[in-house]
Amino acid sequence: MSKKQLPVPGKYYINLTGQLIKVRCVLYSDSELAVVRLEYQDGHQLTVMIDEWNWLDLRPYADWFLGDPESSSELEG
Repeated sequence: MSKKQLPVPGKYYINLTGQLIKVRCVLYSDSELAVVRLEYQDGHQLTVMIDEWNWLDLRPYADWFLGDPESSSELEG
């Protein structure tokens, strides 16, 4: 599993199957990050708890696109 990424609203991430995912918003509970709202390119939206976010194994899209070896190695093979 990769390094944990904090979800940043408005930023794009890519998953292991190459799907581009945008973080629409994050919600806090008791001053702690609790819920993440995601949107896929087809418009499908998904709400996940922060624990589930950590298991999605996403990479920041900019890092993957620019060829950061740590971010893209699993996607290439």
